[in-house]
Amino acid sequence: MPIVDHRGFDPLPDSILSIPIDASLSSDLMWEVTSEHPHILWELNFGIKTLNPAHLASYQLAIRTFIEKAWMDHKENTLGVVLYKGRVPPFEIELFADYLHHIAACLPDEVPPFALFDCVGDPLLFSKEIFPHIHLGFRSGPTGILHWGETLIPRRYDAKLGVALPLREKGLQFKEVEKCLRILDQGKISYRLIAEPYLTEEWDGLDEIIIFPHLISNWGLRMIQGFEAAGGSVKKFGVEGFEPPAFCSQSRRASQAALYPEKD
Repeated sequence: MPIVDHRGFDPLPDSILSIPIDASLSSDLMWEVTSEHPHILWELNFGIKTLNPAHLASYQLAIRTFIEKAWMDHKENTLGVVLYKGRVPPFEIELFADYLHHIAACLPDEVPPFALFDCVGDPLLFSKEIFPHIHLGFRSGPTGILHWGETLIPRRYDAKLGVALPLREKGLQFKEVEKCLRILDQGKISYRLIAEPYLTEEWDGLDEIIIFPHLISNWGLRMIQGFEAAGGSVKKFGVEGFEPPAFCSQSRRASQAALYPEKD
């Protein structure tokens, strides 16, 4: 069974069967589901229309019922559970993410939660800062481990180049970030996006990291110093002399055994 982490699926499944389940407030939760497909992604349709705290108990009950009636018989085939699928909801994204995390808390640790959004995956709007434990999928864009098209297409990010995204507190729109990603895309250079707070956790396998000097925090800079200490190369976007990495970068790889700076 493939595992799912910050780099996507490993190995990539040949296909994914998506099975919808009515988990709304009106559902009697009397499901009868079965499948022999080797890679199942369960879609629990909660029909969330408000972020009413009183509804959480019902959604959490649906999760527990799902575990008993579906997951227990399909453990070996289950890739994960989709907690939301649809348009960007009409709520503050931070509040919605928090609400989904409260629902996801009832899932067993070995069952990855997902959310699928019918939009382009904006890496700053849908930052891992607010979705730390939920894997995301989008119609298109440079982020997300599922591509939502006619079918669900799993993704894997094995690029040797990383791009450090600024903290959300800095804002959600930066021309520098957009310009950098556009240059990389036009040059057909593969890259992996990393939210600043997760640099040390997610720089495994990277040779180089691009940073935005006036957007990165002091703590972020200390983490970057750890990456350099481990043999990684850092490029500063917007600084005179910056050049995008070549398609086949041969710079040294930083391992995750790098020195972790102590936070003040």
